[in-house]
Amino acid sequence: MEFRLAELADLNDLNALEQQLFDGDRISPRQMKRFLQSSHSLVFVAAHDGELVGYALLLFHQGTQLSRLYSIAVKPDFRGRKIAQSLIELCEQAALGQGSTTLRLEVREDNISARKLYEKLGYQPLKVLIHYYDDLANGLRMQKRLVLKENKRLLPVPLYIQTTPFTCGAACLLMSFSALSPRQELSRTLELQLWREATTIYMAAGHGGCSGHGLALAAKRRGYHVELWTQSQSTPFIDSVRDVRKKEVISLVHEDFCAQLDEQGVKVIASPPSADQLQQWIEQGACVLLLISTYRFNGSKEPHWILLSGVSDKFFFIHDPYSKNKADIAASAYVPVSKESLSQIIGFGKQKHTACVVISSAQSSL
Repeated sequence: MEFRLAELADLNDLNALEQQLFDGDRISPRQMKRFLQSSHSLVFVAAHDGELVGYALLLFHQGTQLSRLYSIAVKPDFRGRKIAQSLIELCEQAALGQGSTTLRLEVREDNISARKLYEKLGYQPLKVLIHYYDDLANGLRMQKRLVLKENKRLLPVPLYIQTTPFTCGAACLLMSFSALSPRQELSRTLELQLWREATTIYMAAGHGGCSGHGLALAAKRRGYHVELWTQSQSTPFIDSVRDVRKKEVISLVHEDFCAQLDEQGVKVIASPPSADQLQQWIEQGACVLLLISTYRFNGSKEPHWILLSGVSDKFFFIHDPYSKNKADIAASAYVPVSKESLSQIIGFGKQKHTACVVISSAQSSL
């Protein structure tokens, strides 16, 4: 069996497969041609003795870390030979190569054999889609966090999932402390204590998150060596509230954080770090907290803290303290993000406020 990327010369055979294998929801010949020519899609085919017996269509979502397995089909006479599985694995590797960390698909809810295959390959149910297909059958959206198979340096960082919507920064601090001091207990009490120390935000408005200055100060107070790389044209997160009095409080807290960092001798660099600098810190065993925008992950423009947990030739790996449900928790550790993509998600807000907190043991010198 030969597996390869489809070419424009395969268009007629692909259209014939669509007509033969699908009663409805078909890809039209015009659409198939556009998919073959687009830079945002790939079509993989399986061929036997020159005959196309199956294909898979992968779409890349611009501006996100998501890819979509849009369509997959195998001729009935060739089923049971793991052709579909091989096509899916090709799509997963191609998605990773494009910087995607998650692959999604839709399948008929009543297609039990296909659902079993996806579940076997690690796909988890995400959402039931009512009357999704032309015949009004329900669909099931499934997704999988992708795992990179290449040489990499992974840090021994435990995964801790934030227990509130606003303690991602505190959760990243907890993971860092535990990585650098293995006897450090991971507890919700400490998570909330760290959040109280590091946040500048009113709970009644804004995102309720921690600033880089607050997180750096909390780490310094516990005896760690800390550097803060940050660049902003205004007080962090101040645009998340409208009330003038609340803005005044946020500014006051931020100014106090700055003064305390200066008193503690914490180095503050008014610049975002380069990818080479991030890689160097990881290779030195430092813990690196990054403020990102979640837009490229889920389409929502929210500030979010992540922890770098590894690096390879093409990817950084992150521990993401957020998990939507218990079934996805394991997939929040060592999530691959292409180096190019990471540079695009660093920063938040209209002014692209950037913040990076670098933590190492007191004996280390970065």
